[in-house]
Amino acid sequence: MDKEELYWEWGSKADAPRILHSMIRVSDLEKSLEFYCTKLGMKVLNRVDIEAGRFSIVFISFGEDYYSGAIELTHNWDASENIIGYTHGSGYGHIAIGVPDLWEACERLRASGVTISVEPKRLLPAAPALAFIKDPDGYSIELIQTSQRYQGADHK
Repeated sequence: MDKEELYWEWGSKADAPRILHSMIRVSDLEKSLEFYCTKLGMKVLNRVDIEAGRFSIVFISFGEDYYSGAIELTHNWDASENIIGYTHGSGYGHIAIGVPDLWEACERLRASGVTISVEPKRLLPAAPALAFIKDPDGYSIELIQTSQRYQGADHK
């Protein structure tokens, strides 16, 4: 596949609408890749460094392709926000990631230095448990229990 065809990957099987990706700006691309790929287990799908625009974009996903949804990490090389930090505004909420065993994921992430901002809990008795963590830029990431096999300390 030549380079131009890679940009049209999202267009294949385009017979129904779907979410492609969500983009966030990051101040330190390597720190963000460490967080999302090494700590959370996502994979880099594609990276494009655009010298003329002085920015890099990296698409990451839990799947092997864009059909499972992706996050676009955008790093503006010369942005003052790389030093002072980005503001998240009043509209940003969170990115949600499903995990089979929420309690194990939180313990593993905590041990690797990730901030757990909301400990695992259930909003309703029969609902899946959830927790919130912070990425290196302070973005909220919601972790949601996806398997009933693991119930955590409050249901053992």
